[in-house]
Formats: sequence, C-alpha cells, structure tokens
Amino acid sequence: MKRMIGTLLLVLAGLLGAAPAAHAVTPTEVVVEDTAGVLDQATLLPAVEAIDFYEPTKVAIYTYNGSASASLNEEVLRFARAEHPEWLSADGQKWADGLFIFALDPVGRWVGTYMGEDRKIPLEQREDIQETTKELFRDAQWTDGTIAGIERGAELINRP
Repeated sequence: MKRMIGTLLLVLAGLLGAAPAAHAVTPTEVVVEDTAGVLDQATLLPAVEAIDFYEPTKVAIYTYNGSASASLNEEVLRFARAEHPEWLSADGQKWADGLFIFALDPVGRWVGTYMGEDRKIPLEQREDIQETTKELFRDAQWTDGTIAGIERGAELINRP
C-alpha cells in the first residue's frame, strides 16, 4: 500500500512538474510622453525596459501638469486621441489590446492606470498599483514612483 501511494505521489509530482512555466517578457515597446518634464529618462527607460510582464505588453507613460480639479481620465483620453491614436481600439472606444498606460499629473497629484481589454484587471488591483506609488510621489520622486507603479502593474496584469 505504501508503495502504491508513493508511486501515485511520484506520478502526481511529475504531472505538476510538467506544467508549462509562465513566461516573463519585457515590454514590446516603451513610449514616454513626459509633457510635465518631471521624469529622468536616463533612469526610467532602462528600468522599465527590464520589467517582466506575463505577456507581451506595450508600456506608455504620460505626464502632464494639470490641477487638483482636472480630470486625469479625460486628459489621457484627449491626449491619446490627439497624439497617439494607436493607443485606442479601432473604434476609438477602448484602449488598444496589449497596452498598459501609466499616467501622472504631478501638479494635481493624480495617478492613473489604463489598459487594453486583454490586460484589464479589477478596479481594486488598479488602486493597488496607484497606492504603490503614493509615498514616492508625496516626496516628488516622480521617476521612482513611476517605475514602482509599472513594476506593480506588471505583477498584476494577466497574472497566471
């Protein structure tokens, strides 16, 4: 009986060991639109380009100087329509598949995360990404906070 249980455990371990591993892939592209002029691109780009996602993902980073009363959501959509229509789906109603946008308004103190339908995560996880950045952003560490937010996003988006 012990031998049979041991054999079953070995078979089970073999089956579990044969499962495909999750693939870690760096971003397919990193686009930085730092219109607020707050990011150190010499630090930002190598750090973001080295972040592993579960699936090929294009990362877009957008900063602008807004205000506490401005709508970051509306501004990111306006900017995408005017400057990066490829960030939108063919019908212009959703974000493009394979895309993760990290947006920051250092003046209004807003941070936003946007993603294509195939990368979408629940609202509480998007809030978790944003929460990861807040302590760094309170200290005006815009580059480090952006990197931290994108790293957290990579951990959550399409997690196996």
